[in-house]
Amino acid sequence: MSKNKNKKDFSKDNSIPEFKLITLGDSGVGKTSILKRFVNQKFDEDMISTIGFGFSSKQITLKNGSKIKFKLVDTAGQENFRSLNNSYLKNAEGIFFIFSHNSRKSFENITYWIDSIKENIQEINNFKNFPAFLIGNKSDLEHKINDEEIEDFSKENNFSGYIETSAKENINIDKIFQEMGETLIKIYGYKKNKGNVKLTVSKIKKKENKCMKCDPDV
Repeated sequence: MSKNKNKKDFSKDNSIPEFKLITLGDSGVGKTSILKRFVNQKFDEDMISTIGFGFSSKQITLKNGSKIKFKLVDTAGQENFRSLNNSYLKNAEGIFFIFSHNSRKSFENITYWIDSIKENIQEINNFKNFPAFLIGNKSDLEHKINDEEIEDFSKENNFSGYIETSAKENINIDKIFQEMGETLIKIYGYKKNKGNVKLTVSKIKKKENKCMKCDPDV
């Protein structure tokens, strides 16, 4: 994919490109807390784990002054929701793979989430040309994974980067979205209609989530 072909500078007009961003990771790693801290600048100590999928959006200004909008999809990490419905991955243009620093299991399970994406989305063989960040949340708690191990894992999987966060302490929350925004523009450009990056999903069993009534095309 050419990085410069058909790029448009939206900073010169009123058009704001939108990008769909999904979060993946085990239940309890703080996916919802990160999004709520980013969107609403709030943290709930008694946050209940997401059941199904949640949706939100927010506009940000990049370093060059241009604006983009995130359409955010918050996914559940429970076993019964690990077979993701293709409706919720459709047109996804960026991924946060999130683990918790106080849970080695959540870090080891990132491999599962990576394999699931690669298996079910034909266009992703690796993340070299796809915006995907590894996020280590709950950095305010005891670290049970060696920093060097995390960095090596990030490089091995061609992630766009690795960033430590704490939704509770509001550490690097805005940074991960700024970094994601810059990477999205670097790869996709300022094209409003990004049909060439639409993801085709296959081999996924369709599951109806009876607990949720929402628009899967968010």
